[in-house]
Amino acid sequence: MDPRSDLRSRDSAWFHRYRAIRLKFALVVGAAALILGAMIRSGKNLLSVAPTSSVPFGECVRTGSHVATLLRTTDPHLPEITGRGGHTTTSISILLIPLSGGGPKEIPIAEGLRSDQYALARILGGDGSTLWFDVNGLGGVDLRRMELLDPAEVRDARVPQGSRPLAINPDSYLSAGLIVAPGTWFGLHSEEEVRVGFAPGKFVRRVVPQESRKQMRRFHRGTLDEPVNDTYHRILSLEPMSAPAYFNAAFLRMDDASEPVRLSDPEGALMMHTSEPGLNGTAVISRVDLNGTVRWSVDTAIDRFKLTQILPGPDAFAFLGTRLPVPGRVSEPVLVIVDLADGRVVTHSLWR
Repeated sequence: MDPRSDLRSRDSAWFHRYRAIRLKFALVVGAAALILGAMIRSGKNLLSVAPTSSVPFGECVRTGSHVATLLRTTDPHLPEITGRGGHTTTSISILLIPLSGGGPKEIPIAEGLRSDQYALARILGGDGSTLWFDVNGLGGVDLRRMELLDPAEVRDARVPQGSRPLAINPDSYLSAGLIVAPGTWFGLHSEEEVRVGFAPGKFVRRVVPQESRKQMRRFHRGTLDEPVNDTYHRILSLEPMSAPAYFNAAFLRMDDASEPVRLSDPEGALMMHTSEPGLNGTAVISRVDLNGTVRWSVDTAIDRFKLTQILPGPDAFAFLGTRLPVPGRVSEPVLVIVDLADGRVVTHSLWR
């Protein structure tokens, strides 16, 4: 046999074996890469902490047509071994709840924010057509389109001065009584309050705040003298009416400088009281006439001691707070809208 032919044959056989080995190695490496990639992807999904439910933060703001609140949601992330939360980010959205009924609209604002980027986030207020907010920068929602404004629209806009809301204690909306006619007082008082501040000879003004106190109050009708300096009215007489007593009762008003809301057909006022003494009382809203008769009454199911905001309006009042505590669970935050005409109630959970 020709030695050169035998050498070529051996070289060819070696080359085919080498190519086969290289092909097998490439297949093994490729398969390993695919398996590793799948493991990494599945590992991320398995180890990643799922996004939490959205929760409200900051003050709710009422516009002419909506109640708005900011919501925050923790973004998906890998578990934090150190516990410092250094890689945890948050998404912010705005929830618009229509006052006239219908479902809420949640509009995303920003995602992937660090805590220092949204710590001061808040709703600034509205100008009728736009709701302005500050979430890591100025932005706005067009209330007609229900969409975020374009950056150019924000850049050229003039945000109303003084639109930044201040947190107002719900007790600021409580009143002890009102002058329903010249010389006639209609009030909600306890026996102690009558002895101390509303006895004959004492003076009242048209605007009298009510303290949130754990006392039973009933309706009283009084006779007032002519006003002194058109401001102070001396009480000539004050008698309890036949209506029952209500725990921590007060009339509701539009702000801390006004008299209680006056309702018509029949004439009356809006009252809030606590459903029962103790720690399980809820905020109850009632429409009463000037004889102390309750025309309708609704229980908001909001823990009276966890009522955080009252948002008044000419046609409906909105109440923000949490439900009564349930052992082992976080109390649910809710927004309750009460129609002043018929007491119709719409409740919205602020968990999303």
